Amino acid sequence: MPASRDEAAQSLEEVQDLFGPMSRSQARELITSGGSKDATMALRDLSLRMGSLSKNQQGAVDFDVYKRPWGNGQYSIKCEANICVHWISSTSYTGADVASDSYAATVLATLVHVSGVYHDAGYRYPRADGTRGGSTPDALNKTDVYLADVGSEGKYGYCTIDASRGSDGKLHPDFPPPNPQRRSDLPAFCVLDNDFKASQFPTGRSWQQDLEVTAAHEYFHAVQFAYDYFEDRWFMEATATWAEDQVYDSINDNLQYLRGSQLRHPGISLDTFFGAGGTLQYGDWIYFAYLTQRLPGRTGELPTLVRRMWQYADSVTGPDLYSVQAIAAALREKGADFNRLFAQYAAANRHPASAYSDEGTQRLYPIARPRKTIRLKPGKRTASATYRIDHLASATTRFVPRALPAKRHRLTLSVNMADKRSGSYAVALVYAKSGPITTKIVHLGRKGNGKVRLPFSSRTVARVELVLVNANHAFSRCWVNTAYSCSGIPAKDGVKETLSAKVS
Repeated sequence: MPASRDEAAQSLEEVQDLFGPMSRSQARELITSGGSKDATMALRDLSLRMGSLSKNQQGAVDFDVYKRPWGNGQYSIKCEANICVHWISSTSYTGADVASDSYAATVLATLVHVSGVYHDAGYRYPRADGTRGGSTPDALNKTDVYLADVGSEGKYGYCTIDASRGSDGKLHPDFPPPNPQRRSDLPAFCVLDNDFKASQFPTGRSWQQDLEVTAAHEYFHAVQFAYDYFEDRWFMEATATWAEDQVYDSINDNLQYLRGSQLRHPGISLDTFFGAGGTLQYGDWIYFAYLTQRLPGRTGELPTLVRRMWQYADSVTGPDLYSVQAIAAALREKGADFNRLFAQYAAANRHPASAYSDEGTQRLYPIARPRKTIRLKPGKRTASATYRIDHLASATTRFVPRALPAKRHRLTLSVNMADKRSGSYAVALVYAKSGPITTKIVHLGRKGNGKVRLPFSSRTVARVELVLVNANHAFSRCWVNTAYSCSGIPAKDGVKETLSAKVS
C-alpha cells in the first residue's frame, strides 16, 4: 500500500506504543478508553507500510509482534472443529502467561461457538495456515489462538499474520497470496488474554463476557483476512464491532463506542478512520445495525446483508470492491438505494430511542446537538442557513415554534442543494408534543431544489428538524492514503447546501 514516510512512521509509532513496555496505569488506560482494540489494525497497517520506512526505522521494527508466542513449543494445545487453543499450563510453568486448563477449555468452546455462528451464516473460515501451530493431524490447517498476559500490555487480544524480516529488511508474509490472481487473502493467528482478571479489565463485566466479545470481534478479523487483508480499515473495524454484538447481543460492549459515532458526530464522514477522537470506526457499527434492521433477511443466526458486502469485497472469488462500493452493491441487490438509505439513517439518528430496536438499550444512545437552533415567532417568521457538508455526513437545523398557537400555522422549508445525482438529500422531521415523530423526505428537483410545507402550531408541535445530507460516496482518486474508503480523495466534500424557512 503506498504511504508517505510520515504515515509509515506513524504506523510504526502506534505499534510501538501498543506493544512496547508500559506501566500498569498506561495498560489500564488503554483498556478503559477502548484504544486497546487498535492492535489488530495497527499491525495490519504497519505490515502494509513497511516499505515506506527509512532503513533506520525498519531496523527499529520489533518483528516479534508478527511471531507466535512461545516459539520453543513448551505449551499445551487442544483442538476442536477448526480451532486450536495454545496455552502454558500451570503444571509445567510459572509466570504471568500461565492459563488454567479449565480457562483454556472455555476459550476453545467460545471460539468454536463463534466460528460456527459465522460459518453457518455463510462466511468462510479463515485461510488455512499449513503446519503453523502444529503438524499433527488434529492441528493441521486450523486457526490458532494463543493465551498470554496481554492485559498487562493494555490489550484484550489481537489477530495478525505470520511474517518475518526478509533479506531486504522488510516484512514478508510467510503465506503470500497465490499468484497470478489478484488476491490478498492471508491466514491469521490470534492472541487473547489468559484470564481477563478484573484488576486488568475494570469493565464491570464478568471475565467470561469480556472473553466472549473479544473472541467474537477478533476472530471476525481473522475471517476478514480470508476475504481481503487490504480492505478499508473503517469497514473492517465497524463490521467486527457489529458482529460481536450480533453474536453476544446482551453484553453490549459496543455501546461504549456510540459517543464516538455519527449519533454524536454526524458532520464527520462515515468512512473516516480514526475520526471523532479515534473511535468513529468502532461507533460505525450503528450504521450496519440500521441497515440490517431495515433489510433483516438472515442466514443462520446472522443478517445476510453484511456477509454479502464482504462477498462483494472479496479479493479471492469476488469482484474485490472497496468498502462503500461493496455496501452499495449489496444494497442494490436488495433493491435498496445507498443514498436514500444513508439519508434515512442520518434522520433516524435524530431520534435513536424510537428508530432502533435494541431491547431497551436505545435510551443510552446519544443524540448530537443540531448544527443550529432557530426559534420562529410572530416577530421573526423567516430564517436561512448555509452549510458545507462532507461526503457521507449531514447537518441538522432545528426550528422551534413560539407563540404560534393557531392550527393553520405552517412552516415552509426550501432547500438549494447540490444536484441529487451528487448524493444530496433533505429529510424533515416533525416532533409532535403528543409524542409521534413524522418523517418526510423532501422531493428534490434535478438541480437539487426542493420545498416542503409542514404543520408548525406551537400547541401541537414541539419542534421541526431539517436534516441536510451529502450521501455521495464516489472518489476521484484512490490509494493515496487518506483516512477514507479506498484510501482515496472524496469526489464531493465540503458541498454547499442552503436552506430557508418561512412561517405562514
